[in-house]
Amino acid sequence: MGRLVWLIFAIFLAFSQKCQGKIEENDVNEGPFKVYRIVPTTGWQLEEMIRIFENADSEEADFWHPPSVVNQTVDVMVSPKNTRFFEKFLQNGSFPFEIAIKDLKKKLIEKEGDEKLSRFSRSRRIFVEKIMRDGPGSGLVMGEYYGYATIVDWMKRIADRMPRLASILEIGRSAEGRGIFGIKLGHDDGRKPIVVIDAGIHAREWASIHTAMYFINLMANGHDSDPWIRSYFDNIVLYILPVLNPDGYEFTRNDRTNPRSRMWRKSRSQQRCAWDGQSTKCCHGVDLNRNFDFRFGEVGASRYPCSEIYHGESAHSEPETRAFANFLMNLGDRLKGYITLHAYSQLWIYSYSHRKFTYPANIEEIRNVAARAVAALGREFGTRYQYGTGPEIIYAFSGGSTDWATEKLRVKYSYTLELRPTYEEWNGFVLDKRQLIPTAKETWAGVKVVIDQIILEYRTKIARVFRQRVNAEALEKAEQRRISLKGKCSDESQSCLHWRSQNPDICRTSQSAMLRECPNMCDLCHLVLP
Repeated sequence: MGRLVWLIFAIFLAFSQKCQGKIEENDVNEGPFKVYRIVPTTGWQLEEMIRIFENADSEEADFWHPPSVVNQTVDVMVSPKNTRFFEKFLQNGSFPFEIAIKDLKKKLIEKEGDEKLSRFSRSRRIFVEKIMRDGPGSGLVMGEYYGYATIVDWMKRIADRMPRLASILEIGRSAEGRGIFGIKLGHDDGRKPIVVIDAGIHAREWASIHTAMYFINLMANGHDSDPWIRSYFDNIVLYILPVLNPDGYEFTRNDRTNPRSRMWRKSRSQQRCAWDGQSTKCCHGVDLNRNFDFRFGEVGASRYPCSEIYHGESAHSEPETRAFANFLMNLGDRLKGYITLHAYSQLWIYSYSHRKFTYPANIEEIRNVAARAVAALGREFGTRYQYGTGPEIIYAFSGGSTDWATEKLRVKYSYTLELRPTYEEWNGFVLDKRQLIPTAKETWAGVKVVIDQIILEYRTKIARVFRQRVNAEALEKAEQRRISLKGKCSDESQSCLHWRSQNPDICRTSQSAMLRECPNMCDLCHLVLP
């Protein structure tokens, strides 16, 4: 009976023939987008949720909290035309559930303002951003969401203002031709350790983008006033790329109160088509954080192009992931830290996330730094994070950037951060602007722990190398002096060789006598001559 319920639901989800990305007004007229909160209580219910998660068209069933374990919350946004059937499916399968959000569009209007219905509102936003982008100075007010062009122009102005400390970089171009920009901060002598921070690989996770911007803002404005930040400029090279998925991000901003566009997760690459059991469907986009070359396509990803976790045709098939992977690889063994910012659930995730109880060789150090980072983060505002691998604290997935960096590039401190709010909240993708700065501030406190540890290890290594060099030079000088002195002293006794043949340890056991009689043979000339 369970399989039949699943089959009926899968066929129903395949009913729509439109391509992803085309917004249909009929959906609004038919009823609201709803968000369902489901708690699978049996193994069968969990399996059914996982099947839907991996195979459903994200236009029809968009998972905000994917299924992981029994008795853990699963949140799903369901389109208007499917809500009635979805509820029936849940009831027939005896799934415990509630409707967490009865009308998502209304919630978005409360948070964002109905920019779709007000052309003036959208025009005003664009005008304000243009003034801030083109106006005097190089600052942007933190605590706001900005368009991609505004963010890029802001980074360029910072680089122009601090030419010896900052520079702009473009690592490649997106599927729609946008440059993927970041900023480089620090005195680069070609030897210092490198830390890379990125955000916005998932389009709808706006809070992560603001957090990366906050980091840039702190570094740019704190160099002259904050000794701690000044030490970062002196001891590391920091790359920050605030929007790895610019196409997807801009798509979410085009119609900010329409759930289908605002909750878009993937890139905006060309359509791929597949048979869904009822018809052939074609959909845009790839989940870029399932497209890296680590355990590609094994778990927590889908081969169905319309799924929100579609992993792409092959590892690094997408221009965004290919550009970013090449950028990281070109940094070589100087890359010591990599942090990718996501939203939401308040998690500090380390490798590996494809399977439980699978860890890198130096897991104790990695885990210790994560624990200290979470503690430092919590001291800011009392926010509580969990730390662990993906399957330990959320769900298993493969093809992610941090696991790839750990495995392929041997980056020791490689972390995925899921920012505020908690897993139980619904509004992590539409975080209230009043929470943006506190979120970024507490995250920076945790990130500083990672950076400080990398600096400490680098300084320790430099000190060790220095001591080894000093010791080697001292030994070399001593040897040169010994050789030079050896020719300036001679043995007094003719029996030196005979004595040593009879007692090989005589130079050590009878050093006083041999110092007087056989200093040359026993290499004791340095004790005889000044």
